[in-house]
Amino acid sequence: MGHIVKTPSGTWRANWRDPSGRQRAKTFRTKKDASGFLATVEAEKSRGTYLDPSAGRVLFRDHARRWEESRRVELTTADAAKSRMRCHIVPQWGDWPLNKISFLDVQAWVTRLTGSLAAQTVISCFGIMSSIMKAAVRGRLIAINPCEGVRLPARRKGSVADELITREELAGKLLPEVPERYRALVLAAAYAGLRWGECVGLHWRNVDLLSGRIVVVETAVEVSGGISMKSYPKTEAGRRVVPVPSLLGAALRRQAGVVPAGHDDLVFPDSVGHHLRRSNFRRNVWVPARDAAGLPSSLTFHRLRHCYTTWLVSEGVPVNLVQAALGHEHASTTLDRYTHRPADYEDRLRAALDDPADDPLTGTD
Repeated sequence: MGHIVKTPSGTWRANWRDPSGRQRAKTFRTKKDASGFLATVEAEKSRGTYLDPSAGRVLFRDHARRWEESRRVELTTADAAKSRMRCHIVPQWGDWPLNKISFLDVQAWVTRLTGSLAAQTVISCFGIMSSIMKAAVRGRLIAINPCEGVRLPARRKGSVADELITREELAGKLLPEVPERYRALVLAAAYAGLRWGECVGLHWRNVDLLSGRIVVVETAVEVSGGISMKSYPKTEAGRRVVPVPSLLGAALRRQAGVVPAGHDDLVFPDSVGHHLRRSNFRRNVWVPARDAAGLPSSLTFHRLRHCYTTWLVSEGVPVNLVQAALGHEHASTTLDRYTHRPADYEDRLRAALDDPADDPLTGTD
């Protein structure tokens, strides 16, 4: 049990031992306050919910640094988190003691960010902040996570026209504006569903033009200004065989004849044979071609992978086969995130049940 003593200055000091047996003390203005605090401490010790009163005084930046060091995540995930921390999280919370951060403080921060950043960026920043504070709760530095219950901005959903292009638009509008050395790259995303890193990390040894197959076994990862190769992209399901349609096959044959293989036999190297950088491709190739074709600015290179998925599903390819081609572990990812309503969906639905034989007045025997 703890005890209370009066100090020479007239204040009251509560003395107790924490669960580890270490002597602790805290000073109060009145004996009543000291007694109430000591009673709370003893009750928390009995329930197993005791927290060291001084633990929450750890600065957010110090705890966040330990949190970063303890995580095991993909290099790209860690790099993105560092960027969010540096730009939006540490400048706000770095000098705050953990136990001084309240729900209202976090809600006000989220509201402020929402006024200047995209909803997805705000949600990403908040997710990192919440994970850091959750780790503080589990580490018994604070009692509750102040991020619980915070309201987040809604993700903006674009219109159907913003989400997709048709195969006719790809062939008739976009490809003619893409420089020849990059057309096969665009088709690898649109007609094989390859991710950016899988495209720029693709080697000719993993392309079989005779059998019409691409074997995806690795991906190029761009982190902190450097590019490295990583095996087994994302998940075990990412290691896969993707069939090559004839249009892509023809483009790859032209690629082999026009563009010299890059370092380590890269299929889509930059002009000096190294890995192609996303930012350079976007600035110098993708945006000029997309704009010249008159296509919406929401059409990113990655959106071609969504187009590939929707085209296959619209043609009646079973979802489990599409899932395998995309390298998704779960079919729900394929359906929820990668399939989109085609522009002619009303005509498709109408035609599916538009059979005169169904009408007893006009049908024939």
